[in-house]
Amino acid sequence: MVAELRTAINRNRNPSVFSSAVTGSSAGMALGQKSAPPISTEAIPSTGFSGVRSAASDSRTAERVKVKIERYTLLLRSAPIAICISGINALITLVVVWGQIDPLFISVWAGMAFSLALIRLLVWYRAMKKLRSSQTLIRFSKFHIASMAINGAIWGALAPIFAISGLLGHAFLPFIFASMTAAAIASAGASWKAVMAFNTPVLVPLAVSYGLLLDAQGLGIAAIIIIYGVTTTFIARQVQGIVTRSIRLRSRDDSAFNNLNRLLDSTRESEKRFRALIEASADITIIFSPDGRITYASPSVERVLGACPETLIGKTSRDIVHPDDLVSFREVGGRSLSKIGEVLPLPHICLIGSDGAYRNFSGRLTNMLYVPGVEGFVFNASRYQEQPGSELRDPCGNAAKLNVQPLL
Repeated sequence: MVAELRTAINRNRNPSVFSSAVTGSSAGMALGQKSAPPISTEAIPSTGFSGVRSAASDSRTAERVKVKIERYTLLLRSAPIAICISGINALITLVVVWGQIDPLFISVWAGMAFSLALIRLLVWYRAMKKLRSSQTLIRFSKFHIASMAINGAIWGALAPIFAISGLLGHAFLPFIFASMTAAAIASAGASWKAVMAFNTPVLVPLAVSYGLLLDAQGLGIAAIIIIYGVTTTFIARQVQGIVTRSIRLRSRDDSAFNNLNRLLDSTRESEKRFRALIEASADITIIFSPDGRITYASPSVERVLGACPETLIGKTSRDIVHPDDLVSFREVGGRSLSKIGEVLPLPHICLIGSDGAYRNFSGRLTNMLYVPGVEGFVFNASRYQEQPGSELRDPCGNAAKLNVQPLL
């Protein structure tokens, strides 16, 4: 834990690439040449770790709540499927067995099935109108599971009705029951409890009816039904697990996407901030490529040298540096090749202006070849302030004397 905190703190100490190009003095930190001072574990309060554990616990709790809400939402959206399947199968059952079972029995049974389906549809419709409330989702989920159990009891009553009517061996009975239990898994897979609330009252009466009212084959059929019930329970739990993992993965993807957006926004703000600093600064910033050509010039170049930054792009150090200073400038550049990120001073250097006259500067050169977005030598310079008692070796000459073409 302490090592992770140290790593995070050290990373946060690294300034942005663009600010390193402006200041020059922090380039070494940006390249990672100079490590941050070690963080003492004594500086971390003892309550910090309990706070981390508490934050992690709160995060897990929030994730569990979100998973539950998402599962409840899936139950709400898939409820009409289960309701419609139940109503359609009840109508099919009524048509298939009409005339073979006592009309009173089958009519009462069908009326109960249709009435429950209608009530469930009305409750679902009201819940959809108030979908914004999480309490609505929780209440509907409880009602949905309870209604699944009642619906399962209604369908489970069909087995004794078939048995009383002597139709227990009818091929339609296991077919319709298998269809209903499979539909329960498909429509309520987000909650295995909802599936079991329906399947248990359906399969138990069916297994008992086959086991008690048929001959020796009935026990075998009852055993198959029990195995089928166990299998559907396992499948329901697996489906819920898949749904839960999918929700968590999507939640983490959304969280990562939001964090990335926040990071991009922060990066854009930092870039705008440092760009504004460069544009308002009286210092000039010029980036030279490894072959000595200018790849970037700050807007302040126009105020200081009188040349548009775009006109400097592609020019070499020979085009802007006074010949007397060119050797020392290249010497500092050569030394910076072995001093990645280290700021090397240039106490005095003359740069040509757009009018052909040279201007005195003091500057700094930093090797930032391995910094993405920079990939060159960063030269920061400000107007030379002559110290009292100091004398320049030679004052800057002018373009006319040296036959140098002024910057356009």
